[in-house]
Amino acid sequence: MIKSISIDEWIGTTFNEEIVMNPTWADTLSFLKKLDGDKFTLVFFEVSDTDSALVGGGPEYFIVSITIDGNIYTLMNDKQGNGEIHLVAGGQLGNYCDNICIELIPMLEVIKYFYETGKLLETHKWKRE
Repeated sequence: MIKSISIDEWIGTTFNEEIVMNPTWADTLSFLKKLDGDKFTLVFFEVSDTDSALVGGGPEYFIVSITIDGNIYTLMNDKQGNGEIHLVAGGQLGNYCDNICIELIPMLEVIKYFYETGKLLETHKWKRE
């Protein structure tokens, strides 16, 4: 299902990327648990030309975006969206609305489901971009 996963690695301003082809769930979990918002800031999942996922940030909060058939969906939480959280994703510091900053367990739940099925976990709230 997942063709490859990659994780960025930043040493100062130097960027490296580690890629695993046909990853197991253990490979995937290992990459996700590395996300620290500093040295490791983004995991990208390639499924097909139209389907992919990315998880950025860490270690406390994450941004989760899944693309299916070219449509982009962002995972939401129950917050009102009145605050901002500073996260580093893809090596860039950004201010993210608190209603899209997801804690570890819900992030792992939706990514595991996507890994297994290629679909959104409908028990969670998604915003179509």
